[in-house]
Amino acid sequence: MLVMDGTEEIGRSGPLLLADRPVFTTDGRYAFTIPSFLDEIIVVSVDSGETTSVPCEGCGDRQSACHCQIVVPIGGSQIAWLAGPDNHLVRTDLAAESPAPRRTDITLPTEDGFLDEKLVPNLIAGTDGAALASYPGVLPGDDLLPPYLVTIDGKPRRLAPDRPDSIDEAVFSPDGTQVALTGNQESTCATVTVTDVASGKGETAPVNAEPGTTCDGHDVYIESLWWDRDGTLNTTFEVDDANTTAEKGQRRLEGGRWVAAGTGPAGEVRQLSAGTATIEGDAPGTLYVETDGERADIDTHVRYVTAAP
Repeated sequence: MLVMDGTEEIGRSGPLLLADRPVFTTDGRYAFTIPSFLDEIIVVSVDSGETTSVPCEGCGDRQSACHCQIVVPIGGSQIAWLAGPDNHLVRTDLAAESPAPRRTDITLPTEDGFLDEKLVPNLIAGTDGAALASYPGVLPGDDLLPPYLVTIDGKPRRLAPDRPDSIDEAVFSPDGTQVALTGNQESTCATVTVTDVASGKGETAPVNAEPGTTCDGHDVYIESLWWDRDGTLNTTFEVDDANTTAEKGQRRLEGGRWVAAGTGPAGEVRQLSAGTATIEGDAPGTLYVETDGERADIDTHVRYVTAAP
């Protein structure tokens, strides 16, 4: 995990095996990720470049069918996750002198699944003062397993986005008023549901298929989902080999419809405070930063890029 300020390196961690996409705290002071099957969080300080690890007891046991975040920002320099058989919310302040997990009284329900399987929730997104919990890999089916909005000092609130597919990944808008939900199912076309946080209601649009189309099979796999600084929702996706009409690329949501982002063959283009960061080519690809038409190559074999808030 490498933290950059434009083209200047701030700090980097050691090699990480099967780590998820790095995430910044809501104050932008720390970048963090959790390597798969480990009970620790790897953190890089934006101020000092120092790398540290924070214990995350039980996180390695909460892997799900998807590769979801599990540990999320929840305000300031704080991060949060769910732990234990009662799904308690646990918080850690990365700005503390000795960051340590602090268990809260907030809990989320374990649900019954197929053949007595117990379905546990995970946190899959966070924003300033709140996080989103869902049951990744599970079809909601008539709101049986809806997402929950989890606030720092309040009771979790069920949302009702009326999403037809699973909820495996989510991202909050920059102002925290909306949250985009998505998931990859083998038997349906890829969709994204944009949910109003206040009302809990959502609107779903297919990423590749025409609006209103009834999808009989899978078309694309969503790779990444994010909001630009200006509030535009973006996605990139890979095409299912069986689909002959879709084209890999980046799209943005305009007026409830996904349209080409005009980024060309680049794998992913993200807005920065000055310029853009781009991963070009099939991931892992080449990362470069472009400012005022000037391109600076950063590194190769890059899997993810994340912009600070």
